[in-house]
Amino acid sequence: MNRFFAIFSDIHSNIDALEAVMKDIADFPVRGSFCLGDIVGYGSEPGACVQRVMDSCSVSVLGNHEAMLLLADKVLDEDWDISVRHPLKIAQQQVSQSEMGWLKDLPISADLDPITLSHASLNEPSHFHYIHETTEAEAHFAAQSTFISFNGHTHVPSIWEENPKTFGCRCLAPGKKPVRLDPSKRYTVNVGSVGQPRDGDPRASYALYDYEQHLLVMRRVSYDIKKARARYLKAGVHPHNAERLAKGE
Repeated sequence: MNRFFAIFSDIHSNIDALEAVMKDIADFPVRGSFCLGDIVGYGSEPGACVQRVMDSCSVSVLGNHEAMLLLADKVLDEDWDISVRHPLKIAQQQVSQSEMGWLKDLPISADLDPITLSHASLNEPSHFHYIHETTEAEAHFAAQSTFISFNGHTHVPSIWEENPKTFGCRCLAPGKKPVRLDPSKRYTVNVGSVGQPRDGDPRASYALYDYEQHLLVMRRVSYDIKKARARYLKAGVHPHNAERLAKGE
């Protein structure tokens, strides 16, 4: 019987990392996959990544880089760093009309009780607030109505636990072993990044979750970073975007 949902975020046009994650997911009894946004941006293959997510995920939500792409005609002339601006121009060229239509229809969050999906904090979700600090986690939990939520955006995996009796929360560092969550508490899990991790570990990151058993598995997956870097440079992506892949930053 399929037990897990696979949940991933922040692909950032890195098709090599995405395909490695998809291959890893296939090794588990997965009932479905969810994408938490930022499929595009930073990398060289936004069109292929959007199509792969469309084909593979039953539910996806909007990331801030999709929002920027949808408004690109109005905002790309602003004083953005070239590491952001040029990959979005690549996305304008690669992402088809039908794929753009799909992106336009993405919700900013999705409630799939007992799971909520969003790219960033549920506190003012259209502002794409980060969850780095305890006060930010508390604001997020105040807007969360389900047992567990999943997000990305920071590119750093984390598990925040809230005790509803005290309304206190703490951040737990993800480990290699599966974590059985306490049903008397609430959680928000940052699944990290597929295409551009920023926690010092260059391997792609995603999560598996069995909501019936409250079992969470945080996965790290190696991929051909040298190949991905070559794709970036060939496409004219800023060298900084390519070099940071090997550093996990």
